[in-house]
Amino acid sequence: MINTDASGQGSLVYGKTSDHVLGLRAVLMGGDILDTQAVPVALAETLGNTPSTVGRIYNTVYQRCKAQRDLIIDKFPKLNRFLTGYDLRHVFNDEMSEFDLTRILTGSEGTLAFITEARLDITRLPKVRRLVNVKYDSFDSALRNAPFMVEAKALSVETVDSKVLNLAREDIVWHSVSELITDVPDKEMLGLNIVEFAGDDAALIDQQVNTLCQRLDELMAASEAGVIGWQVCHDLEGVERIYAMRKKAVGLLGNAKGAAKPIPFAEDTCVPPEHLADYIVEFRALLDSHGLSYGMFGHVDAGVLHVRPALDMCDPQQEVLMKQISDDVVALTAKYGGLLWGEHGKGFRAEYSPAFFGETLYAELRKIKAVFDPDNRLNPGENLSSGRYRRADDESRCGEARHLGSADPHRGAQQLAWGDGV
Repeated sequence: MINTDASGQGSLVYGKTSDHVLGLRAVLMGGDILDTQAVPVALAETLGNTPSTVGRIYNTVYQRCKAQRDLIIDKFPKLNRFLTGYDLRHVFNDEMSEFDLTRILTGSEGTLAFITEARLDITRLPKVRRLVNVKYDSFDSALRNAPFMVEAKALSVETVDSKVLNLAREDIVWHSVSELITDVPDKEMLGLNIVEFAGDDAALIDQQVNTLCQRLDELMAASEAGVIGWQVCHDLEGVERIYAMRKKAVGLLGNAKGAAKPIPFAEDTCVPPEHLADYIVEFRALLDSHGLSYGMFGHVDAGVLHVRPALDMCDPQQEVLMKQISDDVVALTAKYGGLLWGEHGKGFRAEYSPAFFGETLYAELRKIKAVFDPDNRLNPGENLSSGRYRRADDESRCGEARHLGSADPHRGAQQLAWGDGV
């Protein structure tokens, strides 16, 4: 979780992993120990003047991030799922009074050092949880209505499209939630928002739920926002059953028959929540133009949707298509002020880093990588594209997966498509 700076449901309230890491101990490639925590800038400057590997690291990160501060503020998207690997934006606090190398290591995907210890803050679990399952006449309606749910003080807003819902209906898991998400007479449910309220004050939580439900009734009476029904789940056991259904249905997406299998290459894009619906309209049009099968689900409150288009990675043409779609999705996320990687790290998608950072900051990232790992031995090709990367549309490698002799050719083809790296 630290190496990918993971986050998930409830991130608008709880933040990302890096928001809860107080300090780290890491072992550098040469065996030196690096301890990190927030320190006054004067101490960071002093540490940077130390004639040692740790001193060079402090000096490089401090000086480069300070010199490029204005560009960093301008280039890093203003998102809850902010740009990680390497998080230049949060090395300094807003007042520029503290410096914290921890922010460089969180989200670095094992490319800088071996993290051996972590000091964390702990958040207590809420005592009270409620779910409002809001049903829609279309997936687009569910997406466009999500910001309203956030304004209603919801902890999280999870969404699923009709494909994911239908997979759940066809599975035995639906029996466990059928009374919690009932059909609406004479209506077809094509989208679902799972809205959670949580806290320690039961009266306050119930008041928030009631306020939301009253507003939903008003929308239904006026035939607005595509809302066709809602149900409240008051007990923890029911809440857990609903989330288990969502998890199971998502897993069912991967059980597609035939050679085409869901491939995770653009599965965690993130855009500002207010632009999510318009972004998804274009994203779906892109996938539909290639006749691809896919389902969508995710954290609409944070502007993150997961999608894994089904591709046959033993087909050379579909290998190339994966790269073409990736290029188009990069342009689309940039158009809406978002990111290609909003949750699961870059991995070998690092080729696209300059499209989001810009060439100037990308060069700064390389300097930071070089001072930590001068011989490029730690996960080369991840976070920053290594010189050995080959494009998926390189004709010399199309169809290579057929000759790997692997028990899982689709896994092999996916690895080939993204690089030789590790």
